[in-house]
Amino acid sequence: MSGKWGRVLDTLFDNYVFVLLILAQAALTQFGVANALSTGMVGILLCAAGLGLQRSARIDPWIAVPMAAYLALGMMSSYVTSGNTVQGYPSTHVIFLAVYFLMACMDGGELRLLKRLNALWAGCAAAVSLGMFLLQALSGTAGRLGGLLHNPNALGIFLAVGWFAITACLEEGGEEDALSRVLRHLEPLVLATLALTLSMGSFVAMAAGILVLLAEKKRRASWREVFDYGCQVLAKASLCFAAGILMYFTARQTRIPWFCLFLLAWLLALAASWETFERFLRTCRRAAIGLSGGGIAVAAAAVVIRPSALATFAERIEMMENGLGYILFHPVLGLGPGQWRSWNMFDGDKYFGTWHIHNFLIHIGVELGLIAMAALAVIVLRHFRKTGAPAAAAFVVHNLMDTSFFYCGITTLTLVSAGEPRKGGKSLGRTATRVVFALLMAHFVWCCVYMICTYFL
Repeated sequence: MSGKWGRVLDTLFDNYVFVLLILAQAALTQFGVANALSTGMVGILLCAAGLGLQRSARIDPWIAVPMAAYLALGMMSSYVTSGNTVQGYPSTHVIFLAVYFLMACMDGGELRLLKRLNALWAGCAAAVSLGMFLLQALSGTAGRLGGLLHNPNALGIFLAVGWFAITACLEEGGEEDALSRVLRHLEPLVLATLALTLSMGSFVAMAAGILVLLAEKKRRASWREVFDYGCQVLAKASLCFAAGILMYFTARQTRIPWFCLFLLAWLLALAASWETFERFLRTCRRAAIGLSGGGIAVAAAAVVIRPSALATFAERIEMMENGLGYILFHPVLGLGPGQWRSWNMFDGDKYFGTWHIHNFLIHIGVELGLIAMAALAVIVLRHFRKTGAPAAAAFVVHNLMDTSFFYCGITTLTLVSAGEPRKGGKSLGRTATRVVFALLMAHFVWCCVYMICTYFL
Protein backbone atom coordinates (compact mmCIF):
# COMPACT_ATOMS: atom_id res chain seq x y z
CA MET A 1 0.00 0.00 0.00
CA SER A 2 1.32 3.41 -0.95
CA GLY A 3 0.35 7.01 -0.39
CA LYS A 4 -1.04 8.58 2.78
CA TRP A 5 -2.55 5.41 4.28
CA GLY A 6 0.63 3.50 3.59
CA ARG A 7 2.62 6.05 5.59
CA VAL A 8 0.07 5.81 8.40
CA LEU A 9 0.41 2.02 8.53
CA ASP A 10 4.19 2.27 8.47
CA THR A 11 4.05 4.68 11.42
CA LEU A 12 1.76 2.31 13.35
CA PHE A 13 4.04 -0.66 12.75
CA ASP A 14 7.11 1.33 13.71
CA ASN A 15 5.41 2.32 16.99
CA TYR A 16 3.54 -0.92 17.65
CA VAL A 17 4.37 -0.88 21.38
CA PHE A 18 2.57 2.44 21.84
CA VAL A 19 -0.39 1.21 19.81
CA LEU A 20 -0.62 -1.96 21.91
CA LEU A 21 -0.36 -0.06 25.19
CA ILE A 22 -3.12 2.39 24.28
CA LEU A 23 -5.35 -0.41 22.96
CA ALA A 24 -4.64 -2.32 26.17
CA GLN A 25 -5.57 0.76 28.20
CA ALA A 26 -8.84 1.07 26.28
CA ALA A 27 -9.62 -2.63 26.79
CA LEU A 28 -8.82 -2.57 30.51
CA THR A 29 -11.06 0.46 30.94
CA GLN A 30 -13.94 -1.46 29.38
CA PHE A 31 -13.29 -4.54 31.53
CA GLY A 32 -13.92 -2.66 34.80
CA VAL A 33 -13.00 -5.02 37.65
CA ALA A 34 -11.44 -7.46 35.19
CA ASN A 35 -11.16 -11.24 35.38
CA ALA A 36 -8.08 -13.37 34.77
CA LEU A 37 -9.06 -14.28 31.21
CA SER A 38 -9.46 -10.71 29.96
CA THR A 39 -6.28 -9.42 31.61
CA GLY A 40 -4.50 -12.60 30.55
CA MET A 41 -5.16 -11.97 26.87
CA VAL A 42 -4.04 -8.36 27.16
CA GLY A 43 -1.00 -9.38 29.20
CA ILE A 44 0.15 -11.91 26.60
CA LEU A 45 0.19 -9.21 23.92
CA LEU A 46 2.07 -6.75 26.16
CA CYS A 47 4.69 -9.34 27.15
CA ALA A 48 5.16 -10.34 23.51
CA ALA A 49 5.80 -6.67 22.73
CA GLY A 50 8.25 -6.48 25.62
CA LEU A 51 10.16 -9.52 24.36
CA GLY A 52 10.20 -8.04 20.87
CA LEU A 53 11.82 -4.83 22.09
CA GLN A 54 14.98 -6.70 23.16
CA ARG A 55 15.96 -3.94 25.56
CA SER A 56 17.10 -3.74 29.14
CA ALA A 57 14.69 -2.29 31.67
CA ARG A 58 15.73 0.42 34.09
CA ILE A 59 13.55 0.00 37.18
CA ASP A 60 13.25 1.53 40.63
CA PRO A 61 13.78 -1.40 43.06
CA TRP A 62 11.71 0.40 45.73
CA ILE A 63 8.74 0.20 43.35
CA ALA A 64 9.28 -3.04 41.41
CA VAL A 65 10.23 -5.28 44.34
CA PRO A 66 7.29 -4.31 46.61
CA MET A 67 4.97 -4.63 43.60
CA ALA A 68 6.25 -8.15 42.93
CA ALA A 69 5.94 -8.99 46.66
CA TYR A 70 2.35 -7.73 46.72
CA LEU A 71 1.46 -9.91 43.70
CA ALA A 72 3.24 -13.00 45.06
CA LEU A 73 1.56 -12.72 48.47
CA GLY A 74 -1.80 -12.12 46.81
CA MET A 75 -1.55 -15.27 44.72
CA MET A 76 -0.35 -17.27 47.73
CA SER A 77 -3.44 -16.05 49.57
CA SER A 78 -5.57 -17.11 46.60
CA TYR A 79 -3.99 -20.56 46.63
CA VAL A 80 -4.59 -21.04 50.36
CA THR A 81 -8.20 -19.87 50.01
CA SER A 82 -9.33 -21.47 46.74
CA GLY A 83 -6.62 -24.01 45.85
CA ASN A 84 -5.27 -22.11 42.83
CA THR A 85 -3.43 -18.89 42.03
CA VAL A 86 -5.86 -17.61 39.40
CA GLN A 87 -9.05 -16.99 41.36
CA GLY A 88 -9.38 -13.45 42.71
CA TYR A 89 -7.93 -10.08 41.77
CA PRO A 90 -4.19 -10.67 42.53
CA SER A 91 -3.73 -12.64 39.29
CA THR A 92 -5.27 -9.77 37.30
CA HIS A 93 -3.07 -7.17 39.00
CA VAL A 94 0.01 -8.75 37.41
CA ILE A 95 -0.92 -6.59 34.42
CA PHE A 96 0.38 -3.60 36.42
CA LEU A 97 3.85 -5.13 36.57
CA ALA A 98 3.80 -5.85 32.83
CA VAL A 99 2.91 -2.22 32.05
CA TYR A 100 5.56 -0.99 34.50
CA PHE A 101 8.30 -3.05 32.85
CA LEU A 102 7.29 -1.88 29.38
CA MET A 103 7.56 1.71 30.61
CA ALA A 104 10.94 0.85 32.15
CA CYS A 105 12.20 -0.23 28.71
CA MET A 106 11.47 3.16 27.15
CA ASP A 107 13.76 6.15 26.96
CA GLY A 108 12.67 9.63 28.06
CA GLY A 109 11.23 10.67 24.70
CA GLU A 110 9.26 7.46 24.28
CA LEU A 111 7.86 7.66 27.80
CA ARG A 112 6.79 11.24 27.16
CA LEU A 113 4.97 10.18 23.99
CA LEU A 114 3.25 7.34 25.86
CA LYS A 115 2.04 9.74 28.54
CA ARG A 116 0.64 12.09 25.90
CA LEU A 117 -1.17 9.26 24.10
CA ASN A 118 -2.47 8.07 27.45
CA ALA A 119 -3.86 11.55 28.14
CA LEU A 120 -5.40 11.57 24.66
CA TRP A 121 -7.21 8.31 25.45
CA ALA A 122 -8.61 9.83 28.65
CA GLY A 123 -9.89 12.82 26.68
CA CYS A 124 -11.48 10.59 24.04
CA ALA A 125 -13.12 8.47 26.76
CA ALA A 126 -14.58 11.67 28.23
CA ALA A 127 -15.98 12.72 24.84
CA VAL A 128 -17.58 9.31 24.30
CA SER A 129 -19.04 9.29 27.81
CA LEU A 130 -20.44 12.78 27.27
CA GLY A 131 -22.13 11.52 24.12
CA MET A 132 -23.63 8.65 26.10
CA PHE A 133 -25.08 11.13 28.59
CA LEU A 134 -26.70 13.16 25.81
CA LEU A 135 -28.34 10.05 24.38
CA GLN A 136 -29.67 9.19 27.84
CA ALA A 137 -30.90 12.76 28.33
CA LEU A 138 -32.81 12.77 25.04
CA SER A 139 -34.38 9.40 25.88
CA GLY A 140 -35.40 10.56 29.37
CA THR A 141 -33.18 8.06 31.23
CA ALA A 142 -30.31 10.33 32.30
CA GLY A 143 -28.81 9.97 35.76
CA ARG A 144 -25.34 10.19 37.26
CA LEU A 145 -23.01 9.43 34.38
CA GLY A 146 -21.20 6.09 34.44
CA GLY A 147 -20.08 6.34 30.82
CA LEU A 148 -17.57 3.85 29.50
CA LEU A 149 -16.87 2.51 32.99
CA HIS A 150 -20.57 1.98 33.83
CA ASN A 151 -19.99 3.39 37.30
CA PRO A 152 -20.16 7.11 38.21
CA ASN A 153 -17.53 6.96 40.96
CA ALA A 154 -15.13 4.99 38.78
CA LEU A 155 -15.62 7.32 35.82
CA GLY A 156 -15.17 10.31 38.12
CA ILE A 157 -11.70 9.37 39.32
CA PHE A 158 -10.76 8.11 35.84
CA LEU A 159 -11.50 11.58 34.45
CA ALA A 160 -9.81 13.35 37.38
CA VAL A 161 -6.62 11.39 36.72
CA GLY A 162 -7.05 12.00 33.00
CA TRP A 163 -7.36 15.74 33.55
CA PHE A 164 -4.14 15.82 35.57
CA ALA A 165 -2.48 13.77 32.82
CA ILE A 166 -3.58 16.34 30.22
CA THR A 167 -2.43 19.22 32.45
CA ALA A 168 1.00 17.62 32.90
CA CYS A 169 1.41 17.18 29.14
CA LEU A 170 0.38 20.78 28.40
CA GLU A 171 2.79 22.22 30.97
CA GLU A 172 5.88 20.43 29.67
CA GLY A 173 6.91 23.47 27.67
CA GLY A 174 8.50 23.49 24.26
CA GLU A 175 6.85 24.05 20.89
CA GLU A 176 3.19 23.08 20.75
CA ASP A 177 2.35 20.45 18.15
CA ALA A 178 -0.93 19.01 16.82
CA LEU A 179 -1.28 16.52 19.67
CA SER A 180 -0.84 19.25 22.29
CA ARG A 181 -3.53 21.35 20.60
CA VAL A 182 -5.94 18.41 20.60
CA LEU A 183 -5.27 17.80 24.29
CA ARG A 184 -5.87 21.47 25.07
CA HIS A 185 -9.27 21.43 23.37
CA LEU A 186 -10.23 18.19 25.14
CA GLU A 187 -9.57 19.66 28.60
CA PRO A 188 -12.98 21.40 29.04
CA LEU A 189 -14.80 18.27 27.85
CA VAL A 190 -13.02 16.19 30.49
CA LEU A 191 -13.93 18.64 33.26
CA ALA A 192 -17.58 18.97 32.22
CA THR A 193 -17.97 15.20 31.92
CA LEU A 194 -16.39 14.75 35.35
CA ALA A 195 -19.06 17.06 36.78
CA LEU A 196 -21.79 14.83 35.29
CA THR A 197 -20.65 11.93 37.49
CA LEU A 198 -21.53 13.87 40.68
CA SER A 199 -18.84 11.75 42.36
CA MET A 200 -18.07 13.62 45.57
CA GLY A 201 -15.11 11.38 46.29
CA SER A 202 -13.64 12.26 42.90
CA PHE A 203 -14.17 15.97 43.56
CA VAL A 204 -12.32 15.67 46.87
CA ALA A 205 -9.56 13.66 45.20
CA MET A 206 -9.27 16.29 42.49
CA ALA A 207 -8.94 19.00 45.14
CA ALA A 208 -6.09 17.01 46.73
CA GLY A 209 -4.39 16.73 43.35
CA ILE A 210 -4.71 20.48 42.79
CA LEU A 211 -3.03 21.12 46.15
CA VAL A 212 -0.11 18.91 45.07
CA LEU A 213 -0.04 20.72 41.72
CA LEU A 214 0.22 24.08 43.50
CA ALA A 215 2.91 22.72 45.83
CA GLU A 216 4.95 21.69 42.78
CA LYS A 217 4.42 25.15 41.27
CA LYS A 218 5.70 26.78 44.47
CA ARG A 219 9.09 25.12 44.03
CA ARG A 220 9.82 27.34 41.03
CA ALA A 221 7.52 30.36 41.50
CA SER A 222 6.62 33.07 44.01
CA TRP A 223 3.53 33.00 46.23
CA ARG A 224 1.80 35.57 44.02
CA GLU A 225 2.45 33.50 40.91
CA VAL A 226 1.17 30.37 42.67
CA PHE A 227 -1.97 32.24 43.78
CA ASP A 228 -2.63 33.50 40.26
CA TYR A 229 -2.01 30.06 38.78
CA GLY A 230 -4.34 28.46 41.33
CA CYS A 231 -7.09 30.96 40.49
CA GLN A 232 -6.69 30.19 36.80
CA VAL A 233 -6.95 26.44 37.41
CA LEU A 234 -10.00 26.82 39.66
CA ALA A 235 -11.64 29.27 37.24
CA LYS A 236 -11.36 26.78 34.38
CA ALA A 237 -12.65 23.94 36.55
CA SER A 238 -15.52 26.04 37.95
CA LEU A 239 -16.76 27.14 34.53
CA CYS A 240 -16.67 23.62 33.07
CA PHE A 241 -18.17 22.08 36.20
CA ALA A 242 -20.99 24.63 36.00
CA ALA A 243 -21.68 23.52 32.43
CA GLY A 244 -21.78 19.87 33.52
CA ILE A 245 -24.05 20.58 36.50
CA LEU A 246 -26.43 22.59 34.28
CA MET A 247 -26.57 19.73 31.78
CA TYR A 248 -27.37 17.27 34.56
CA PHE A 249 -30.03 19.55 36.06
CA THR A 250 -31.62 20.13 32.64
CA ALA A 251 -31.73 16.41 31.86
CA ARG A 252 -33.04 15.33 35.28
CA GLN A 253 -35.07 18.18 36.73
CA THR A 254 -36.79 19.83 33.75
CA ARG A 255 -39.16 18.84 30.98
CA ILE A 256 -36.85 20.15 28.28
CA PRO A 257 -33.92 17.68 28.26
CA TRP A 258 -33.21 18.60 24.63
CA PHE A 259 -31.91 21.94 25.98
CA CYS A 260 -28.76 19.95 26.77
CA LEU A 261 -27.94 20.28 23.08
CA PHE A 262 -27.65 24.06 23.45
CA LEU A 263 -25.41 23.60 26.48
CA LEU A 264 -23.33 21.15 24.47
CA ALA A 265 -22.99 23.72 21.67
CA TRP A 266 -21.80 26.28 24.21
CA LEU A 267 -19.32 23.77 25.68
CA LEU A 268 -17.94 22.92 22.23
CA ALA A 269 -17.56 26.62 21.46
CA LEU A 270 -15.69 27.03 24.74
CA ALA A 271 -13.45 24.09 23.86
CA ALA A 272 -12.73 25.57 20.42
CA SER A 273 -11.69 28.90 21.99
CA TRP A 274 -10.00 27.40 25.05
CA GLU A 275 -6.61 28.97 24.31
CA THR A 276 -8.25 32.40 24.09
CA PHE A 277 -10.04 31.80 27.39
CA GLU A 278 -6.76 30.79 29.05
CA ARG A 279 -5.08 33.97 27.80
CA PHE A 280 -8.01 35.99 29.16
CA LEU A 281 -7.55 34.42 32.62
CA ARG A 282 -3.82 35.15 32.56
CA THR A 283 -4.29 38.80 31.58
CA CYS A 284 -7.41 39.62 33.62
CA ARG A 285 -6.53 38.69 37.19
CA ARG A 286 -9.80 39.86 38.71
CA ALA A 287 -11.84 37.70 36.35
CA ALA A 288 -9.77 34.66 37.29
CA ILE A 289 -10.28 35.34 41.00
CA GLY A 290 -14.01 35.91 40.52
CA LEU A 291 -14.55 32.77 38.46
CA SER A 292 -12.49 30.67 40.88
CA GLY A 293 -14.72 31.90 43.71
CA GLY A 294 -17.70 30.72 41.70
CA GLY A 295 -16.53 27.21 42.40
CA ILE A 296 -18.13 27.50 45.84
CA ALA A 297 -21.54 27.96 44.21
CA VAL A 298 -20.89 25.01 41.89
CA ALA A 299 -19.89 22.81 44.84
CA ALA A 300 -23.02 23.87 46.73
CA ALA A 301 -25.17 22.99 43.72
CA ALA A 302 -23.58 19.53 43.54
CA VAL A 303 -24.33 18.91 47.23
CA VAL A 304 -27.94 20.07 46.79
CA ILE A 305 -28.42 17.75 43.82
CA ARG A 306 -26.89 14.80 45.68
CA PRO A 307 -27.56 15.24 49.43
CA SER A 308 -27.10 11.51 50.11
CA ALA A 309 -23.32 11.87 49.67
CA LEU A 310 -22.75 12.65 53.35
CA ALA A 311 -24.68 9.55 54.45
CA THR A 312 -22.68 7.47 51.97
CA PHE A 313 -19.44 8.79 53.41
CA ALA A 314 -20.57 7.91 56.96
CA GLU A 315 -21.35 4.36 55.82
CA ARG A 316 -17.87 4.02 54.37
CA ILE A 317 -16.37 4.98 57.72
CA GLU A 318 -18.41 2.16 59.28
CA MET A 319 -17.11 -0.18 56.57
CA MET A 320 -13.51 0.70 57.38
CA GLU A 321 -14.16 0.10 61.08
CA ASN A 322 -15.61 -3.31 60.23
CA GLY A 323 -12.56 -4.14 58.13
CA LEU A 324 -10.14 -3.13 60.86
CA GLY A 325 -11.84 -5.69 63.08
CA TYR A 326 -10.56 -8.45 60.76
CA ILE A 327 -7.12 -7.13 59.98
CA LEU A 328 -5.34 -9.25 62.62
CA PHE A 329 -7.35 -12.47 62.05
CA HIS A 330 -4.83 -13.77 59.50
CA PRO A 331 -2.04 -11.17 59.44
CA VAL A 332 0.29 -12.97 57.01
CA LEU A 333 -2.00 -13.97 54.11
CA GLY A 334 -5.31 -12.42 55.15
CA LEU A 335 -8.80 -13.83 54.77
CA GLY A 336 -8.26 -14.43 51.05
CA PRO A 337 -9.30 -12.46 47.95
CA GLY A 338 -13.04 -11.79 47.91
CA GLN A 339 -13.58 -13.27 51.38
CA TRP A 340 -14.34 -10.12 53.37
CA ARG A 341 -17.83 -9.92 51.86
CA SER A 342 -18.64 -13.42 53.11
CA TRP A 343 -17.30 -12.74 56.60
CA ASN A 344 -19.18 -9.45 56.73
CA MET A 345 -22.41 -11.22 55.74
CA PHE A 346 -22.36 -13.47 58.81
CA ASP A 347 -20.52 -11.43 61.44
CA GLY A 348 -23.63 -9.89 63.02
CA ASP A 349 -22.42 -6.40 62.15
CA LYS A 350 -23.98 -4.22 59.44
CA TYR A 351 -23.90 -5.93 56.05
CA PHE A 352 -22.58 -3.52 53.40
CA GLY A 353 -23.37 -5.56 50.27
CA THR A 354 -20.14 -4.74 48.43
CA TRP A 355 -17.07 -6.74 47.47
CA HIS A 356 -14.45 -4.22 48.55
CA ILE A 357 -13.84 -2.17 51.66
CA HIS A 358 -13.78 1.47 50.55
CA ASN A 359 -10.16 1.93 51.60
CA PHE A 360 -7.65 0.02 49.51
CA LEU A 361 -4.99 -0.32 52.22
CA ILE A 362 -7.44 -1.68 54.78
CA HIS A 363 -8.99 -4.00 52.20
CA ILE A 364 -5.62 -5.42 51.14
CA GLY A 365 -4.59 -5.80 54.79
CA VAL A 366 -7.79 -7.75 55.54
CA GLU A 367 -7.80 -10.00 52.47
CA LEU A 368 -4.10 -10.39 51.57
CA GLY A 369 -2.37 -9.69 54.88
CA LEU A 370 -0.30 -6.99 56.52
CA ILE A 371 2.84 -7.64 54.46
CA ALA A 372 0.96 -7.05 51.19
CA MET A 373 -0.57 -3.91 52.69
CA ALA A 374 2.90 -2.69 53.72
CA ALA A 375 4.22 -3.37 50.20
CA LEU A 376 1.56 -1.09 48.72
CA ALA A 377 2.31 1.55 51.34
CA VAL A 378 6.02 1.44 50.39
CA ILE A 379 5.13 1.94 46.70
CA VAL A 380 2.97 4.96 47.53
CA LEU A 381 5.56 6.54 49.82
CA ARG A 382 8.40 5.92 47.37
CA HIS A 383 6.45 7.46 44.52
CA PHE A 384 5.72 10.66 46.41
CA ARG A 385 9.30 10.91 47.55
CA LYS A 386 10.40 10.75 43.89
CA THR A 387 7.81 12.76 41.98
CA GLY A 388 4.60 13.51 43.86
CA ALA A 389 2.54 13.70 40.68
CA PRO A 390 -0.92 15.28 41.18
CA ALA A 391 -2.58 12.40 39.29
CA ALA A 392 -1.17 9.93 41.81
CA ALA A 393 -2.25 12.11 44.73
CA ALA A 394 -5.83 12.22 43.44
CA PHE A 395 -5.80 8.45 42.87
CA VAL A 396 -4.48 7.63 46.34
CA VAL A 397 -6.89 10.00 48.12
CA HIS A 398 -9.82 8.54 46.19
CA ASN A 399 -8.80 5.01 47.11
CA LEU A 400 -8.76 5.88 50.79
CA MET A 401 -12.56 6.20 50.49
CA ASP A 402 -13.46 4.19 47.37
CA THR A 403 -12.45 1.19 45.27
CA SER A 404 -10.98 2.46 41.98
CA PHE A 405 -7.72 0.56 42.67
CA PHE A 406 -9.55 -2.63 41.67
CA TYR A 407 -10.54 -1.19 38.27
CA CYS A 408 -7.51 -2.19 36.24
CA GLY A 409 -8.03 0.51 33.61
CA ILE A 410 -8.00 3.29 36.22
CA THR A 411 -4.88 1.98 37.95
CA THR A 412 -2.97 1.56 34.67
CA LEU A 413 -4.06 5.06 33.59
CA THR A 414 -2.56 6.42 36.82
CA LEU A 415 0.54 4.24 36.49
CA VAL A 416 1.31 5.54 33.01
CA SER A 417 0.35 9.16 33.84
CA ALA A 418 2.41 9.41 37.03
CA GLY A 419 4.98 6.62 36.80
CA GLU A 420 8.69 7.36 36.37
CA PRO A 421 10.39 3.94 36.47
CA ARG A 422 13.72 5.19 35.13
CA LYS A 423 14.05 7.97 37.69
CA GLY A 424 16.40 6.75 40.40
CA GLY A 425 16.33 3.30 38.80
CA LYS A 426 18.83 0.54 38.15
CA SER A 427 19.38 -1.34 34.91
CA LEU A 428 18.43 -5.03 34.90
CA GLY A 429 20.30 -6.02 31.76
CA ARG A 430 18.76 -7.35 28.55
CA THR A 431 18.74 -11.03 29.56
CA ALA A 432 17.16 -10.41 32.95
CA THR A 433 14.52 -8.19 31.33
CA ARG A 434 13.62 -10.92 28.83
CA VAL A 435 13.36 -13.44 31.66
CA VAL A 436 10.91 -11.15 33.51
CA PHE A 437 8.72 -10.76 30.42
CA ALA A 438 8.86 -14.53 29.80
CA LEU A 439 7.75 -15.26 33.39
CA LEU A 440 4.95 -12.72 33.15
CA MET A 441 3.82 -14.21 29.85
CA ALA A 442 3.79 -17.69 31.40
CA HIS A 443 1.54 -16.36 34.14
CA PHE A 444 -0.89 -14.80 31.67
CA VAL A 445 -0.97 -17.96 29.52
CA TRP A 446 -1.73 -20.03 32.62
CA CYS A 447 -4.55 -17.64 33.57
CA CYS A 448 -6.11 -17.99 30.12
CA VAL A 449 -5.78 -21.78 30.07
CA TYR A 450 -7.23 -22.11 33.57
CA MET A 451 -10.19 -19.84 32.87
CA ILE A 452 -11.01 -21.49 29.55
CA CYS A 453 -10.79 -24.99 31.00
CA THR A 454 -12.82 -24.06 34.08
CA TYR A 455 -15.61 -21.97 32.56
CA PHE A 456 -15.80 -22.87 28.86
CA LEU A 457 -14.94 -26.58 28.57
